[in-house]
Amino acid sequence: MIVGVDFGAPRRARDQRRKIVAIAAQATGWHSYRIDATGMNARLLTNNAPGWTAKELAEELLARPARVVGFDFPFSVPHALLRDPKFAAAVGYKDGAFTGWRSFNWWIAQRLPFTEPLDFAPFAPWRDRAQRTHLWTKRATDIAAGGQPPLKDEFQAPFQMTLLGNALLSKLWESHKYRVPPFPGGHGDGEVIEVYPGATLRMMGLASYKSRPDEAVRLGIAACAAAGIKLDVDLRLVALACRYSSGTAKSPDYDLADAFVALCTAILHAENGCRPALAPDPTWPEHPLKEWEGAIWVPTVTTSAPAWAVTPPARCWTRGT
Repeated sequence: MIVGVDFGAPRRARDQRRKIVAIAAQATGWHSYRIDATGMNARLLTNNAPGWTAKELAEELLARPARVVGFDFPFSVPHALLRDPKFAAAVGYKDGAFTGWRSFNWWIAQRLPFTEPLDFAPFAPWRDRAQRTHLWTKRATDIAAGGQPPLKDEFQAPFQMTLLGNALLSKLWESHKYRVPPFPGGHGDGEVIEVYPGATLRMMGLASYKSRPDEAVRLGIAACAAAGIKLDVDLRLVALACRYSSGTAKSPDYDLADAFVALCTAILHAENGCRPALAPDPTWPEHPLKEWEGAIWVPTVTTSAPAWAVTPPARCWTRGT
C-alpha cells in the first residue's frame, strides 16, 4: 500500500477530520496500481468528514503498515535551530541543543500528546515575534522546493503542522515499522517521506494550482505515466478530488487533490522516481544537511503531457458539481 496525505493541524478533532485527508493505492502488478474506494479510501465517500485525526491516522498506519507514506508537512527545522541550545531550552529541553532530528522529534512528541483539543502552548516561545528573523528561516529543502519556513505561524503558516506532524512521525518511528529517509537510522519495511504537492506540480509545469484541482490530479497521473507507471483510478475519487474543499468559496483548499498529488509522488518514490530537493549551503555539505533537516522529495521526471491514456478524462463538472 502507498499513501498520500494532505496534512493539517487544527486543535479540534472535528476540524482535523476535515483537513487531514489521505488516499491510498494498492499495487496490482509491475508498475501498476489501483486507487479505489476500498480500505483506507472507503471513508472518502461517506457522508461524514472524509479525513482523520492525527491520532486516528497514526493508529491506522500502524495497524495496516504501508510501503511508502507521503506527508505534506515540514519534517524538521533548519540546522541552525537544531544546533542552538537556546532554541531547545525555550521549550523545556534540558540537554543542550537538539543537535539532530530525532531529539527534536522525540521532544515534540513528549510535549504534544494527542489530546482533545490539542495544546500548542508549550511551544509558545517559538512564536516570539521579536525572534522571527531567527525562527522564520528556511531549510535547504524549503529553498529548493519553494516551501515555507517550518515555524512560520502567520499567513501561509505551517507552524502547527510541523509540530503535530512530528508528534505523529515519532509514533511511526518508535513502532519500528517505518524509516524516515533521508534521516539516518530507523527500522521497518515502510518509509515515510516529506512531499510538497506545490513542488511536484511546479516540476510538471503548473505554477499556480490551488484553484485548479482537476489539473493537479491530471498532472499527478501524468507524472506517473511518464515514469511508466499505470494508475487505475476510481472516477468517483477523481470527481471528489475536484470538488472537496475544506476552505471557503473565496479561498478554496482542495485537500483531496493535494493528497492525490502526494500519493502520486509517493508512488514515484516507491518506483525510484524521486530525488531530494536541496539548495546548496555555503557552510555545510549536502550529506549532513539532509540528515539534520530532512528533504522534500520531488519527481525526477517532468511532463505536462495528457494523462488520459491512463485514466479517462474527468473534470470537476462531470459528476454533479
